[in-house]
Amino acid sequence: MIYPRLTLARRLLSDDGLILVSIDDAEQASLRRICDQVFGEQNFVAQLVWEKGRKNDAKYFSVGHEYMLVYAKDIVLLRERGELWREEKPGAREIWAEFLRLKGIHGEDYAAMEAALSKWYSDLPKGHPSKKWARYKRVDKSGPWRDRDISWPGGDGPRYDVIHPVTKQPCVVPEAGWRYASSEEMQRQIKLGLVEFRADHTEPPFRKAHIRPIPDEAIEDQVDGDEEGGDEDGDADLATQVRGSYFYKQSQVAVKYLRKLMGAKVFSNPKDHEELARLIEYMTPRNRDAIVMDFFAGSGTTAQAVLRANAVYGTNHRFILVQLPESLEEALASTTGTAKKTVQAAINLLKKNARPLLLSEVTKERIRRAGATTLQEDSHEEWRKDAGFRVLKIDATNMTNVYYTPDGLDKPNLDMFVDNIKPDRTPEDLLFQVMLDWGVDLALPIAKQAIQGKDVFLVDGNALAACFDGHGGVDEDFVKELTKVQPLRAVFRDAGFRDSSVKINVEQIFKLLSPATEVKCI
Repeated sequence: MIYPRLTLARRLLSDDGLILVSIDDAEQASLRRICDQVFGEQNFVAQLVWEKGRKNDAKYFSVGHEYMLVYAKDIVLLRERGELWREEKPGAREIWAEFLRLKGIHGEDYAAMEAALSKWYSDLPKGHPSKKWARYKRVDKSGPWRDRDISWPGGDGPRYDVIHPVTKQPCVVPEAGWRYASSEEMQRQIKLGLVEFRADHTEPPFRKAHIRPIPDEAIEDQVDGDEEGGDEDGDADLATQVRGSYFYKQSQVAVKYLRKLMGAKVFSNPKDHEELARLIEYMTPRNRDAIVMDFFAGSGTTAQAVLRANAVYGTNHRFILVQLPESLEEALASTTGTAKKTVQAAINLLKKNARPLLLSEVTKERIRRAGATTLQEDSHEEWRKDAGFRVLKIDATNMTNVYYTPDGLDKPNLDMFVDNIKPDRTPEDLLFQVMLDWGVDLALPIAKQAIQGKDVFLVDGNALAACFDGHGGVDEDFVKELTKVQPLRAVFRDAGFRDSSVKINVEQIFKLLSPATEVKCI
């Protein structure tokens, strides 16, 4: 079951793509071997352990965790481009929010902001995550910062003159030498505002470490953390950290949340959407609009995780969920106990909303409610607040007769091609077939507009214009009116033209009035 899906997943991944596979303790070893075969042992990134709570009914040991295997399609590519994953340390976001609030009050009066920020730290309750970072109490235009040593790690660093801006005398050189390899790099750091001088030249200056690093200090400090382990006090890698491979989050948190969202317990073991949102943010530092795909949509947790990540971090990721049309009525007949009650609750929910009794309908209802909830919450200013989604299903071709070789078609059968479209297919069915054929993004906005009394679909403004009128009403005047849209592509239904002369003239009309348009008939 899993092997063909993993093989397909690898084909779909971009060269810098990643895959996470969740599995329980019983199947972890087998899955690891299959993933090594499909993705290559060298592309193994990590095996995460998600502890979800102790099971007191266990006979021997409580196995309350599951695994998440992480593989890259090409880990060498990630290394070559210097891919580094970091996440905010707890409490850092609150400090930044307080800085923005104080900036709105005090403007560029950094001394006043520093005094107010110090008081804010002292007023925080004991145990508040921000209190640990009270060393970030100085403030400049780039936000709160703390001092860091400017010595060369490990000793035997370069030695050159650094002139104090007030005394105009060379500053004392640290015993280990300067942090920066050359005087030119030191001057560049000074111009960036990342070096703070003391009262006079009798002591060396120190480096600034901001709660939200600017790019130059972020790169330099990340290398420092990897090579030298950071400062001895253990919090030198700024307000970010590398995630560990073990994390704890009780499974009941997700269960209770989904029950509240859906109004009933409609799924037994949902994933935690907040934890998945953190992972999405953590693993996509360079691709802020990456597409997240889930082969097993289930309750729709992945969709809500993407929405959550976008809302919190200001990203614009999109999701693709795949779910087989599993019958809940069949599931109800084959389950017992608590699981049977859960399936029945899902069926009751769908009946109440007049939905088909399929698992995919539960997924869709969850995404609708999750989107509405997310839009009501405070969100990042850069999020586009797009919580919409489009549902597509795999079906047979729209065409009644398909021949793959000339020998399969004889002259008497040509009459069948006057209109080769199945009678039960809607214009929307035809539109998505054309979008697939042309490689047009299926998530683009679609508008319907009436032109001379005929419905025209406009995809993303003018990316595609489609008219599937099948009653012979498309004439030259209509085509000329459509050219005013200047579409990149235009498509018509063969049976829609008034006569054969109009069909012959369509391409000529577009060449004359909208030469960039590619024309197609179905």
